[in-house]
Amino acid sequence: MEAKKRNRMFKSANQAEILRSYQRDDDFVKHLREKVIDLVQMIGRQRGLLRFVHSDVPFRLIYFFFTSGMGNQTLGEEYTGIVQANLGAHKVPSLLARVISVILECFGEKALLRMLKRLQLSVNRPHSEFTPEAARFLNAFIAKACSLIPIFILIHKGLFYMYGRYYSLGKRVAGIDYAKVYGQRPTDGISWGLRFLGMATLAQCLLKIWRDDSSESQNEKYVALEEKHTRLTCQLCLENVPTTTTPCGHLFCWFCLADWLNAKPQCPLCREHVEPSRIVHVMNL
Repeated sequence: MEAKKRNRMFKSANQAEILRSYQRDDDFVKHLREKVIDLVQMIGRQRGLLRFVHSDVPFRLIYFFFTSGMGNQTLGEEYTGIVQANLGAHKVPSLLARVISVILECFGEKALLRMLKRLQLSVNRPHSEFTPEAARFLNAFIAKACSLIPIFILIHKGLFYMYGRYYSLGKRVAGIDYAKVYGQRPTDGISWGLRFLGMATLAQCLLKIWRDDSSESQNEKYVALEEKHTRLTCQLCLENVPTTTTPCGHLFCWFCLADWLNAKPQCPLCREHVEPSRIVHVMNL
């Protein structure tokens, strides 16, 4: 009987309450940053602390350490009467879950994009061990992932506007939701407006994906034309007509290929081992 009563009182917060909570927390973090910037300027140490005060992330981490990290409500949560909760288990989230949520919200998207950029730099290094086909595939995959990650996050936010669960991906990964514990719910019908906003957000994401696909198809046509043109020229100097072939069948001009093989006995395209004595000058091209 007591369990049923507790479950009835354990109501989930709606979209408007969660959004108002986040807005109030953001306002406080910005206010804290402005105060710290004023203090730094007063003591004349703005050069040494410029990186620290340039971003909201350090202040957000400090703010959530003294609130969510210590098991307290944030100012926004107090204002709207909601608390972080695991609605499925009907309990307060663990400290580890709260820490994971904050870290993902502050660094998740940026860290993932930075990791993909580093992978792209590794693929395109001059002495990379990837074949040209593998390098082209990885570059296309990384470019596609970098363009889809922000869209995926926007889709998640659109789903929140529609259903009111898990405001951020960090909250979803950590399994943290919000429960209404005190105060009156909004009576202005804003949830229906947010649901319409969610549908518009999803439509915007689909349109952006369609436009990206269209632009990629145009780029592929352009690349195909470029490749058709470059096949008529040496792939090293891009100027002279190719007159010399390697045993693997790739064409270059004589002087470029000879200089390349003297430095590195490999085909410039497929990197198959080639002895300089095995290149053939082709006639009547």
